[in-house]
Amino acid sequence: MKKQYRLATFALSACLLMACGARETNAPENNEAEKQTENISNIDTKIDEAETSGALTESESRETPIAPKEILIDFTGISEFHPEGTAAQPYSLEVLSETYNNITFADEWYNASEDVSLPMIGENWDCFYDENYTYQWDDGKLSIFDGENCLYVLEYPTDKWYVNGNNARLENGIFYGASVMNGYAQPDTCFMFAYDLENEKLLWRSADQTYNSMNFLVKGDVIFCGYGFTAEDDYLYQLDKNTGEVIDRLPLKKMPDLMAEKDDRLYVHTYSYDYVIEVF
Repeated sequence: MKKQYRLATFALSACLLMACGARETNAPENNEAEKQTENISNIDTKIDEAETSGALTESESRETPIAPKEILIDFTGISEFHPEGTAAQPYSLEVLSETYNNITFADEWYNASEDVSLPMIGENWDCFYDENYTYQWDDGKLSIFDGENCLYVLEYPTDKWYVNGNNARLENGIFYGASVMNGYAQPDTCFMFAYDLENEKLLWRSADQTYNSMNFLVKGDVIFCGYGFTAEDDYLYQLDKNTGEVIDRLPLKKMPDLMAEKDDRLYVHTYSYDYVIEVF
């Protein structure tokens, strides 16, 4: 439009110069040309203003991040429940080794291992990431980032000790997490859950005392997690990812607190034993 305007102006100017000797007889034609020039100028100005206005709006939208969606997940009055559906099949497990570890802390075990890594990685235990999102615990709330943008801020009851480790996952709009209380078994504690973040709907809640490990693993339609305590039985659980039901459990000598997978093997650290378990 700007090029057309310049060409039209040049053409009209040439016509005006050629007609300057016949001002009186060609005055109406000159006036008409001036009006056309003015109209073209006005149209071009309006287009420029519209383009500028649109550019500013787009720039402003880029500079102003979308506010994260804040969600409070309340489990008051909600006990174990599972949706109907075809049950996932558990994996078969075989313990390949059971080694006393001289009561090594989980992070020491993990940092010393050269062959395994967590499914979600982080330099700090309160911040970790997977292939799509970054998860940051801060003041009892979990923020989920997509690149530089914070998409969600979640708040749900869990012990402050369990806001470290890779203990959350967002997958296809479904958030998988756990509500944990440190100590002996109590009602409505130490369970996993799945939550639809877009529709703000709780999809399932596992049984009590099925989770107090530092992390969990997702493999196909199965979630591997652990539970145990001083005077309670210690198990490596398999939960159906779609329903939250317990589909298998493997007894261990101590509570699983941190686990990793590599080449169809689970590497599980407990308070005093390290396990290598084949998955098939």
